[in-house]
Order: sequence, then C-alpha cells, then structure tokens
Amino acid sequence: MSTFFLDFVFSSLILLALVSVYEFATTNVKFPSNTIEIWVSGIAIGLISVAILSNPINLYKGIFVDARWVLLSCCAVFLNWRIVVIGGIICASYRYYQGGAGGVPGVYTVIVSILMGLAWRYVLVKYEITFKLYLQYIFGITVELAILGLLYVVLPGGKGPVVVSNIAIPLLVLFPVVSTILSLLFQQHRKDGVEGFS
Repeated sequence: MSTFFLDFVFSSLILLALVSVYEFATTNVKFPSNTIEIWVSGIAIGLISVAILSNPINLYKGIFVDARWVLLSCCAVFLNWRIVVIGGIICASYRYYQGGAGGVPGVYTVIVSILMGLAWRYVLVKYEITFKLYLQYIFGITVELAILGLLYVVLPGGKGPVVVSNIAIPLLVLFPVVSTILSLLFQQHRKDGVEGFS
C-alpha cells in the first residue's frame, strides 16, 4: 500500500513540476497575438497531460489512473476556456490512443474534470466569490468524488467497484491537496483571480 501511495505522490510531483515550468514560461513570454498565446498554451497543457499519462499508476491491464483530472479541472477554473478545450482534446485523444479497457472511460474522465472546473468557475464568477483556500480544497474534493463516481459506473467488466475501493483513499487524501497547491500556483500569476468566459 505504501508503494502504491508513493506512485500517486510521484504522479502529483510530475504534475506540479510541469505546471510550474508552464506558468514560468507563459508569464515571461510576450506572444505576438492572443490567438497564438491560446494555441501555444493549449498545446502546452495537452503535452503536460500526455507526460502525466505516460507515467500512470497501473491497476489492471489497460486500466490506470494519474493526475490528469487534477490538471484539467484546475485549468478549467483559471485559464481561457479555449486553452482548456485544446489541452483536453489532446489529452483525450492520447488516452484513447493508449487503448485498453480504460480507454473510453479515460476519455470520460477528461470531459468530466473539465466540466467540473467550468461549473465551479461559472459559480465563482457569477456570484463574485473569492476562490479562497478552503474553497480550493473543497473544489478538489468534489472533483475526486465525481471521478470516483464516474469510474464506479463506467469501467467495464464489473471492475468499477474494485478499482474505486483501491484508489479512493489516495485520491481523496492526496489529490485534493495537490489541487489546492495547483490552484494557488495558478492564482499567484493572475491578479484578477478567476477570469470570465470571454
């Protein structure tokens, strides 16, 4: 179990390291136009997700988990929605390409994580709520609960309950903390906090 938990820690560290590089690069580079910035940023988020998917935590043949939904849900809260769509398409396409029993469910996790992030963003913007630390943690919890519920239902061969029972503790203990750290990292570089949907 300790080795299994360390796998989640490793996946989380890869995510945080890559996003730190992304944030440093995008905040220190002046792009010629907003369109170019969106495409470059979207592709960068997609490549980060590919790197995470390339270092998964294997559960069964063709079924694995990683921190992709932590990345995409946080991006959906803080980044331009076009960036998130581009990154999400790259992530979903690569997961589908990897195949296995978890291929299609893996695509669903991409969609659900982005929708969760956008839903939170909508509420935060509409009601002018400051995305404080405790809300960031609650956000992380809700994303993990949504993913666990999804995997419970959609994994083939009746493996949903078994997989969820194996990953529930590390997902609910570790990933919300990672989500909070990631939110703080994004927030640090955005004086206006969560932006609107323009």
